[in-house]
Amino acid sequence: MLKKKWQSPWLNGVDSAIRNAVVTSHQHHRHRLALERGLPFGGAYYWIPVPDGVWSILAFPNAFYEGGEAGHVEIWEEVIRILSGLHRLNGNELVEQIGNCPYGLPRGRVVQMGSGVWGVAHGDDHPNGTDLESTVSEAFCLNEIRPKFFFDEHEQTLPGDRHQVKLSIANRGDDV
Repeated sequence: MLKKKWQSPWLNGVDSAIRNAVVTSHQHHRHRLALERGLPFGGAYYWIPVPDGVWSILAFPNAFYEGGEAGHVEIWEEVIRILSGLHRLNGNELVEQIGNCPYGLPRGRVVQMGSGVWGVAHGDDHPNGTDLESTVSEAFCLNEIRPKFFFDEHEQTLPGDRHQVKLSIANRGDDV
């Protein structure tokens, strides 16, 4: 859950078109704040399909979340809202359709391990044509430290979730 100072409780009563835009803006702002520090940071990420057929990464820095961890389940509704804005879908309907499918898109986590070494857990299912290492390293300020990338079964997409996400957004011509 977002720390209280980053929450927008008033969003629940706002038109979904505006809500999607605000959630997108807040996510980009938090990511930009983390990048401006110029230091490596941990957090969760999702790969999301954008309407032109390419994939982009959404980074969620841990520092903005209660307990210091951006959990995939906790950020999933934000991801859905951003997807609905990108694909011009009704955000409330999309939340209803895929709200319980947090394993529906490729994802991962950046962590600083006990030894101090940075690592990137991933499901080894990132989208074809994307460069996992350079994209994640750039998104989390890891270029100078060469993190260890490792497979983590927990980060894999699940076939049922992936199918439901595809049904909900891919019918617009995107390859999910």
